[in-house]
Amino acid sequence: MNATYTAYADSDLYHAGYTEEGQSFVAEVYYVVMENNAGRRFRHEAFFAGTEVSVDEEGICHFPDLRQEASAKADRLAARVNAALKAGQGVDLNRWEEIDPAYGSDEYISQRTEAKRAFEERRAG
Repeated sequence: MNATYTAYADSDLYHAGYTEEGQSFVAEVYYVVMENNAGRRFRHEAFFAGTEVSVDEEGICHFPDLRQEASAKADRLAARVNAALKAGQGVDLNRWEEIDPAYGSDEYISQRTEAKRAFEERRAG
């Protein structure tokens, strides 16, 4: 990897567990993505959860809001990656997984991402 890549923090939602009322608790997880100008992207292996499940003595699940801390961790990792890229140090790709290119980017088009997704949906359905 070289300095043509830029790292940034991103997030997704996930099912963290169930509330006392049996409702699904949806939380946010943060991570770092590295993307180049053409839209090719890699996601770092580190994930930072916006909550953790704690169960009290009565067996009730609680979900403390840790989004601010998790987001800050992802931001710090992105800053370290950007500093390494800027210094020409590169990154250890063993800690990164290639993910779909950015929607509509040159890589998205050249990798035929839309066609691959449509094929997988037809095959699964």
